[in-house]
Amino acid sequence: MHRLLRGKKHLLLTGYLLIGLGLGWLGRPAPAHGQTSTHTLYLPLVMRSESTACQPLTPQEQAVLDKMRSDPNQGRQAFNCDPILQRVARERAQDMGLRNYCSHINPDGYGPNYLVRQAGYPLPTWYGQEAGANNIESIACYASSTLSDWQSVSVTIWQNWMASEEHRVHLLGLNNFYAEQTDYGIGYANLPGEGWAYRSYWVVITARRGP
Repeated sequence: MHRLLRGKKHLLLTGYLLIGLGLGWLGRPAPAHGQTSTHTLYLPLVMRSESTACQPLTPQEQAVLDKMRSDPNQGRQAFNCDPILQRVARERAQDMGLRNYCSHINPDGYGPNYLVRQAGYPLPTWYGQEAGANNIESIACYASSTLSDWQSVSVTIWQNWMASEEHRVHLLGLNNFYAEQTDYGIGYANLPGEGWAYRSYWVVITARRGP
């Protein structure tokens, strides 16, 4: 069983950055489907979509993809934008911003494996089945409060991902497990909520289809 890496905070000139990658799954029971008055299941994250093509990437999302593809150590032989993964990645970034958290597991107890499966993407059955399982996602949350500096923020986030062995292996496909994940979705959101710990949210999901 892989261990789960909790993100570390990095003190930067422009604010705080939290990055996270869960390599495996949490050994916790699945949450109850009934929601209390203080917890809402964000249905856009789990509703299936009939879309068969990706939407154009935002400049922020494109910047991340460019860094992934151009790295000389990239182990993936192909990059295929998947509309389901793209939608989930974008909804994940929005959800973290709207509900003021930075985690692979949302406040309802669901992680990336569960969410992409619910959205209609068939992960291999041997990928983690637990509610909080994550074999596919890297995230970063940054305290930048303006939209104008997103280019420098994207560079900082990439540098921090590359300084983390777990993130580097995932994003660059440096082992067979991740190299086979040639489908991807990238999400970005800038939601400067008053009192929020972070302002911009970045999500990269890579996956492969399987039985």
